[in-house]
Amino acid sequence: MAYPSILFGPESEVFNDYAAVTPAPGNNGSGGAIAQRGRHALGQQLILQDGRKYRFSRVGGTALVRGNVLTSAAIITTDQSMALAVGAVDDRILTFTHGAATVVINYFAEGFGVISLAPGSGLAYKIASHAALQSAVAGDIVNLAPGVRVRVALTTTSDLSLLANTYDGLIQAAATTLTGAPVGIAHTVTAANRFCWVQTKGLASVLTAGVLVVGANAISPTGVAGAAGPSGAATSAHVGIVQMVEADTEWSGIFLTIDG
Repeated sequence: MAYPSILFGPESEVFNDYAAVTPAPGNNGSGGAIAQRGRHALGQQLILQDGRKYRFSRVGGTALVRGNVLTSAAIITTDQSMALAVGAVDDRILTFTHGAATVVINYFAEGFGVISLAPGSGLAYKIASHAALQSAVAGDIVNLAPGVRVRVALTTTSDLSLLANTYDGLIQAAATTLTGAPVGIAHTVTAANRFCWVQTKGLASVLTAGVLVVGANAISPTGVAGAAGPSGAATSAHVGIVQMVEADTEWSGIFLTIDG
């Protein structure tokens, strides 16, 4: 079944938020459908008539604050560089020794398995589903998305890192050191663990800190959690272009370029 990669909708839709689907999807097995937990796929694009773009996202464990810069969820470090089992070309699963933490069913559904050490390095596989992952136990499995298969044979030398979907579990951008990539701006006040639309392109009202300059880049972090600010810090990430300047810790007009 084909799905539209872009939705075109009315202004009102971006203010809506949604609960997770009920019943929750299961561990659909090898070759099964993606365990989609929201009304739309995570990352689904919505474009308004004036060109502003939004992405369908899941809020993390803390409610969103309107006008805040948001980042992807912090990485679980014990889910990086895990030892893989042998995997043949055309396999529909990745088998590995999970890190020293348990992970609930489908935590990485709609996310990716990144092969981080050769053979097979340089490939990222979309994950459909998985059972609850155990703590430091060999033989755990993630099922690959429909149409996705192992492209390069894997050996016990290969390593696997698991990444949740970029738009899963969004959090407020940290004040000083980002724990994830900036992915958008909170357009509405949305409760923890709900699904909503997050703005990624076009004019937005954004909390800003510092002395901004019209036409210059706006970056994060700034020293103020959730705020964008003037460019200059070597470790900062680009958020957009300043279009209208307001006072420090007020909401300025930023033309977002996070998403193209």
